[in-house]
Amino acid sequence: MLFRGAIARASVVAEHDGGSVRHFVQGWPPLRDARVTFHDTYDDAILVGDDVAVVTGHFASTLGAEAWALTSTHDQGASRCLASQGLDDLTGAALAQVADRIESGCGYHAPEPVWCDRVSTTYPAAALVIPVQRTPGQPGTFVNLIFSSADDAARRAVEAHCRREWPSVAAYFRLWEAARLAQRRTVGIETGLNLVAIGVVLLSGDGHIAFANETARHLMERHDGIREHRGQVQATDRGDATALSAAIGYVLAQSGADGAVDRMPLLMLRRESGPPLVTSFAAMPRSADGDDHGDGALLFFVDPGLDIHQLAEPVCKLFRLSRVETELTCLLASGQTLAAAAQALHVKLGTARGYLKQVFVKTGSNRQVDLVRLIFSNLIRASTHDHLPRR
Repeated sequence: MLFRGAIARASVVAEHDGGSVRHFVQGWPPLRDARVTFHDTYDDAILVGDDVAVVTGHFASTLGAEAWALTSTHDQGASRCLASQGLDDLTGAALAQVADRIESGCGYHAPEPVWCDRVSTTYPAAALVIPVQRTPGQPGTFVNLIFSSADDAARRAVEAHCRREWPSVAAYFRLWEAARLAQRRTVGIETGLNLVAIGVVLLSGDGHIAFANETARHLMERHDGIREHRGQVQATDRGDATALSAAIGYVLAQSGADGAVDRMPLLMLRRESGPPLVTSFAAMPRSADGDDHGDGALLFFVDPGLDIHQLAEPVCKLFRLSRVETELTCLLASGQTLAAAAQALHVKLGTARGYLKQVFVKTGSNRQVDLVRLIFSNLIRASTHDHLPRR
């Protein structure tokens, strides 16, 4: 990370003088060529576009600054310089430590800008450090403007110009912070979904794939019951293709509806080998602002060849199913008929029907297809305990 070595080498002494922060940096490093670099505050491997550096540089140029730096600090990490132009490493290190001192007492409320005299011994200059309003959960960000001539009259002129220009710059930083937070959430959600053994596909309102986790991608790449065709999900079996298309159309028609949809399609998609894929659907609710961008649908694909017991047992426990009732439910959810399930459990068909009736009572289901739909709906929602058994 830029300036990390300089931060370790620099000897910085800070003191307060009439409300301003003074920093003296020992050492005289060679002046480097101007550069613009940027790394994400959280992860060096995640690069963010240079637009933030362009905005900061334009703001600095407008105010007549000779150099600038964008610094950041974090509650659990060292301060760092994110982007700079016209600065050497020691000056960037000093500015990062200035940010650290200011951040220590401001919490989520940005304090007033502060002038820092003699920031570096490289050249006599002062820095105007402007804290950016901090977003909860995000590091503090600071815009640092360097001026070689900063007497009282010049400072007043810079401050007046800053008050005029800063609102538009601050609005950009709010959008930048929101975009970084949204990006981090998206990466986290996608990472979590890629760990799920169930295939998950998010469809946009026009039926195209907006996101597919690794399990779903693997199924589509192998043409294992489903495939991707022109950005859409299709069944590989011709007989199932029409049914899947109709089901997707039905669910998309329900997306964004004000009321909840009681029943969603549940399909078994045939494959060349192995039991059919169990496919469940969920319509996207209307977005909070009432526009149409929330329209879409979620598709869930479960390969019964997986350990369905491991996936379904937590849900069965929520409904207080006994061991044999859980076994029966898992067999039915994996695509077995009731007769085949009875044979697997080594019980008579009538006994299996009796167990199934008890399962219906405990889960509030009336039909076998409703039971399977309920199980797979709860596979996705079990961790939030949205469906607790009713007494």
